[in-house]
Amino acid sequence: MTILLIRQPSPDPLPVPAQLAGHAIHCAHCATLPALLQCLHEARLSAADWVLIEAAAVEPAQWMEHGQALCAALDALPAPYIEMAANDDGGLDTHLHPQHAPAATVVCSSGRADACRLSLAIAERRLLAAAGRA
Repeated sequence: MTILLIRQPSPDPLPVPAQLAGHAIHCAHCATLPALLQCLHEARLSAADWVLIEAAAVEPAQWMEHGQALCAALDALPAPYIEMAANDDGGLDTHLHPQHAPAATVVCSSGRADACRLSLAIAERRLLAAAGRA
C-alpha cells in the first residue's frame, strides 16, 4: 500500500513522513511534463493507492506538445489523486480537463510546504475513512 508524491525538484527538499495511515510514501521528482508523464505511468504500474501531484509551471508549448498524452495518463490512473498548484490557472485540471478529475485541488499561495502538508492531510483522512477509522 503506497502513496506516490510527485513533486518538483528542489535544492531544499520538503520533509515528508515515511508513511501515512499505514501507507508508505514514495517520492518522485518531475520538473517537466514529459517527466510527469513518466511518473504517472510508473504510478499506474506500481498500483499506488493515492497519487499527490505538485504541478510545475510550464510553458504553453509544453501543454500543446504533451497535453493529450498527459490527459490520457491521468485518465488511466487507477487511484485517486490530489493536485497541488501555486495558483488557480496553473494546474493540470485547468489545462487538460481529464475525465478522471482530481479528488481535490490544493491551491496554496503560502508555499509548497503548506500545500504538501494539506494534501497529505486530505489523503490521510480519506484513507482512514476508507478503512473505517476516521
